[in-house]
Amino acid sequence: YFTALADGVKKIALDARDLKIKKVVNKNTGKDLAWVMYSYDYISVLKNEQFVISLDIELKKGERIEIEIEYATSPSATAINWVPANQTFGKDMKFMYTQCEAIHCRSIAPLQDTPGIKSTFNATMTVESPYVAIASALPVKHQEVINEETGKKENVYTYMQKIPVPSYLLAMVAGHLEYKKVGQRSGVYAEPIIVNQSAYEFDEMDSFLNIIEEVLIPYAWGVYNVIIMPPSFPFGGMENPYLTFVSPSIIIGDRSSAYVVAHEICHSWFGNLITNRNWTHFWLNEGFTQYSERLILRKHYGENKYICQCRIGMHDLRESLKDFEESGKEECTKLFPNIYRAGPDDIMSDVAYEKGFLFLNYLEGLVGTRNFYKFLKVYLSTFAFKSLDAWELKSTFISFVEKYLPGNSTIILNQINWHKWYFGTGMPNDTNSDFLNDNIRQALYMADYYINNKKGPENFTLYKSFIPDLRQIFMSHLDTREKDVTVEALKAIEKDQNSTGSETNPEVQAIWFKMGVLKKYSEATARTKEFLSGIGRMKYIIPVSYTHLRAHETLRYLVCRLLLEKKKHN
Repeated sequence: YFTALADGVKKIALDARDLKIKKVVNKNTGKDLAWVMYSYDYISVLKNEQFVISLDIELKKGERIEIEIEYATSPSATAINWVPANQTFGKDMKFMYTQCEAIHCRSIAPLQDTPGIKSTFNATMTVESPYVAIASALPVKHQEVINEETGKKENVYTYMQKIPVPSYLLAMVAGHLEYKKVGQRSGVYAEPIIVNQSAYEFDEMDSFLNIIEEVLIPYAWGVYNVIIMPPSFPFGGMENPYLTFVSPSIIIGDRSSAYVVAHEICHSWFGNLITNRNWTHFWLNEGFTQYSERLILRKHYGENKYICQCRIGMHDLRESLKDFEESGKEECTKLFPNIYRAGPDDIMSDVAYEKGFLFLNYLEGLVGTRNFYKFLKVYLSTFAFKSLDAWELKSTFISFVEKYLPGNSTIILNQINWHKWYFGTGMPNDTNSDFLNDNIRQALYMADYYINNKKGPENFTLYKSFIPDLRQIFMSHLDTREKDVTVEALKAIEKDQNSTGSETNPEVQAIWFKMGVLKKYSEATARTKEFLSGIGRMKYIIPVSYTHLRAHETLRYLVCRLLLEKKKHN
């Protein structure tokens, strides 16, 4: 269905990519419609097409038209991922999933592929039995049928998404899946072999929901489910409504990486309920979500967890800023980057998450926590089910301060340099981004001692008591001082802490293996291939296998061997 926003509408233009259009019909009149497909080179790395339909009538403002499009997707559809059985946990059945963020939905459906437009949808999915098919919508019906041509049993699933969502949140999955309820309104889909382990890891989802719902407005989606993806899934999580995709890399056994799910839960408000109008304003999705995630961590786990995660975030931000600046992409260090002739995927980095978090943390400091929580309710209530841009955020915040803090509004608002926050490059200066406490200082001291003395401090056994976040901070400090780190220092750490053999947290492992390859430390590099081949999450793979690929022969050899072996298995 399409609704005319002005008088005189004669054509409808939709985004497409590699779609085979067969027929277009005006359901109101029953007439076939003429159409044409234009290719354009706006985003150089991706093929893009404009699918233009000529209407047989002229629409007036407010008039609605129903159009039926018969089409087929292409094997090259960028949103569809086919995972062979040998790359799943059970090794017995294939797996399929779609990943539409940011502008890949156009490869599975002709539509207006922008976060500025939201729509409802229905989905009917047919798969061979015993495959299970799921969509990012509420289930309506499940039927078991016999295919008349093949004689095989098939499962037919029908889903309905009643809440308008942007196209990038349309998601579908098919595989060998079971469902396990873990809370009053949360549950887990996973392959049978890992479903119990997954349910244990994410047992706290209801608690996360309750914490953030108290601060924000009521949860709009009713239930919250996650699905554990195959190991090759490249992201930590993807916030599809009713069906959050989660990387199995966060299933460690100690719930130490459950904060990833806390992050995706917060997208239920920021991103899914209110959405950035276009990808230039991406930080509105991720900055508010990062802020809310850490609010959950603070209330659920305590101050130490919160400070540690903020510290880790600042290290990641500085690394991203450094990489962009060294590669001549300083524009990407802005909260409000110019993405002309670039794909939105190119600007998705820690800048949107962490610089966005810093800005919101700064605003909270100006008005106080209680008032900022009140602002979040006003902001969400104002833009629920809509898309917005950073200018609307600005005007909403200014109006809030003037209405609820009239006595101090001038003093507060005069302190905010909106232009500098939005368009300034590099690290912001007008906020405290150190995030230190005694535990973090201990981790930094220990890392410095190993680097400076090539041996551990007297209290080196304290490392064993560090929570994973502190171990990550320890490793990140080695990364920060990479030029000063020697093989001898790494050997001393290995001798005292057995980082290669005993570490199970991939956040820590990724930095350790990166350091091992950089310094050609054989004990670590021997395990790098195993680490890379067992994980698909880009956050871990790219620093190890890409950033230093050209400069380090050992790593280049390992990655090339790994790619050849994966190609052979496929």
